[in-house]
Amino acid sequence: MDYGIEFDAEVYSVRTIATDHSIRVTLSLPETAIPEMAMLAECQRQGIYLHLIAKEYQENNNVSKGTKRKSSRKAKAQD
Repeated sequence: MDYGIEFDAEVYSVRTIATDHSIRVTLSLPETAIPEMAMLAECQRQGIYLHLIAKEYQENNNVSKGTKRKSSRKAKAQD
């Protein structure tokens, strides 16, 4: 793949996997990121390992600092 996949995302969770001590990071993308999701799924299907660079949102983007996601697993667990 000679092109990049660019999208905005929130870090949803970071975990250490007990069996092999690897790290699992889950990202939450906006519902408009369907093409980017498809590209990531194709990378997974083909076993393509990615080199990622992440940077903080700039203030002029749609999401302001400290914005909470609409649903959280803690809130769902309490229901």
